[in-house]
Amino acid sequence: MPTSSEIPDLDLDEIHSPSPMNDLGVKGLGEGGAIAPQAVLANAVEDALRPFGVVVRRGPLSPSRLRDLLRAAGRPTAAG
Repeated sequence: MPTSSEIPDLDLDEIHSPSPMNDLGVKGLGEGGAIAPQAVLANAVEDALRPFGVVVRRGPLSPSRLRDLLRAAGRPTAAG
């Protein structure tokens, strides 16, 4: 396994390419990556609760929201 003393020196540089699509020249900052986790979790919860007829269409998935989803599906919950 190479150690840090065996890795060659790195030269870093920056390339600026402003976007022509707006006056500021800015581009997206990775917003797409922030959307997927909530959708993945919602799908996992829906898959796990499929036997109870739960359909998840929005978040957040708090305990009270899950209880409401179970009630809406017509299943009693431990809280009543």
